[in-house]
Formats: sequence, C-alpha cells, structure tokens
Amino acid sequence: MRKTLLEENLKRIISHFEEVLGHKIPKKCRETFITSVTHSSFSGEHKEFKSNERLEFLGDAVLSLAITHYLLSHYKDLSEGELSRKRAYLVSEKSLYRKAELIGIGELMLFGKGEDKSGGKFKEAILADAFEALIAAIFLCFGFEKAENFVTNIFKTELENANKIETIDAKTKLQETVQKVLHKIPEYTILKEEEANGQKVFVAEVKLNGKTLGRGKGKTKKEAEENAAEVALRNEYVREIEKSF
Repeated sequence: MRKTLLEENLKRIISHFEEVLGHKIPKKCRETFITSVTHSSFSGEHKEFKSNERLEFLGDAVLSLAITHYLLSHYKDLSEGELSRKRAYLVSEKSLYRKAELIGIGELMLFGKGEDKSGGKFKEAILADAFEALIAAIFLCFGFEKAENFVTNIFKTELENANKIETIDAKTKLQETVQKVLHKIPEYTILKEEEANGQKVFVAEVKLNGKTLGRGKGKTKKEAEENAAEVALRNEYVREIEKSF
C-alpha cells in the first residue's frame, strides 16, 4: 500500500470512529484505534503496525462485563443460568458481526493483500473480533464507563428486550425437535482443526441417520457444535420434522 494512500486510510479510520463515538479521539489514542482494525495479515506485511489480536482479547472481557452488569441490574428475577444464556446470545459471533456491520468496520479494516482479495471485510469472525478490539480501544482511551456506555447504547434494543430472547441453545432445540418425532439423538463429530487469525478453530458436523444436517466453526469444540446445530435448524429436512409436531 503506497504511503500517501495508507496515510489517507488512517485519517479516514480516525474520522469514522470520531463520528461513531461523537467526539474527538486524542492523538495519543489514535494508534490504538487504528490497531483495532488492523488484521494480522496486514501487520505481517507492515511490521510497524500491530495486529488487533491482543485488543480483541481485552475487548471480549470488557464487553462481557458491560453486558453482565446491565443484565444483573435490570433483570433481578432471572437465574444465573438464564442470565448466562442471554449474555451468550448477545456476545455471540453473529451478534457482534451485525454490530460491526452497523458501524461500518468492514470498510475500515487494514488487510494484507491475500486476505483483502479473499473478502476479509465480509467474514463474520474477522469483523466480530474487530468489534471487540474497538471496545478495548475505547476502554483504554476513555475508561470503562465510556466503554460500557458504548456497549449499552449499541445493544440498546437487545438489552431492553433481553427478557424476550430465546434462551434455549441450538443444540438443545435440535435434539428436542428430532427426538420428539424420530426418537433419535443427533450425532456430533469434530471434523478438523484449522488456524484462523492466529487462533485455533474447530469444525464440527452434526448428523442424523447418517445424513449431514449442518456444519459449523468455533473457537471451542462446544461453540463449533452449537454453530453446526444452528445451521441444522435451518435445514429443510429438520424444518419438515418441526412441522410434523
């Protein structure tokens, strides 16, 4: 990437985040916000840039705390298990990907040539991680209160309606669906492990009667199986089973 073009992109990143946050980003914090949208493929090609992986790790914790604080404060009658499931739904990869899309993170990402060509700005995992990295940047620059306000504002609708969130997980729902009609239990298999963004990713498959219902990926085996179950619930075969209830 030519220097002048890169400089323009960096200015665009800061300008965009200032618009999203509604105030100026101090000079001392600008590098951190740029890092939040720097993919490891870019930092690999430009050694003077850090990838957003460490920020993503911190942002995950800040996000979880902010969501937990809100749920505990506003839903005093919910059990620990219900609170945990609602939080898991809110901080899921798909949920974070939607928020990243909402504020246009994909168009700000700094990618290496290969990842850029492969459509990195459209990949759920990459954008979800960048969203968490952004939360970390807000926390490091402005403190937890500002980061928490950002989280509660962007999740405002979901948090205010958290009592309506379906707390049954996809694996349980799939099992109940097929077991009630066919009296059988879906079988899960971890097909392989991959490396993505410097992290291990598991690929899971769920089958019924030898028929593949869905496949999913996740940072843990449990998450991969859960994502496979979500795909399976959209499978036409499973939908037909649901209709026969």
